[in-house]
Amino acid sequence: MTQRIERARRLLALAGRDITTFRALATHPEVDISATGFFAQQVVEKCLKAVAECHGIVFRRTHDVDELVDLLLQHQVAMPFPSDKFSNLNPFAVILRYEEAPYAGMSLAEMGQLVDHAWQWARGVIENGA
Repeated sequence: MTQRIERARRLLALAGRDITTFRALATHPEVDISATGFFAQQVVEKCLKAVAECHGIVFRRTHDVDELVDLLLQHQVAMPFPSDKFSNLNPFAVILRYEEAPYAGMSLAEMGQLVDHAWQWARGVIENGA
């Protein structure tokens, strides 16, 4: 197994940890969407990075999912879902962690669908070795 596949699997394992946390928080009525959304963003970010690693694509340290999506698309990595939806998660990476601001970008159900799509896609890419 190559180092890039090992790194991709580590990132996917970390995304798995975050998806468990996202799902737990999403079912708790008292948890603010900013906390739940943070873990949704983290899942998607790590899935994108895992796919980039699997393809041998070098990326900088970033929490910007748009940047990661653009990088993957530049390298002709196909995504089986609308990648522009990821933009709605970007505020959760930093801004909504440190500011009290209303968020109306997407519902928890929509976040859950996006997280599931990213997770299933990344797992399939890595299991098949790109």
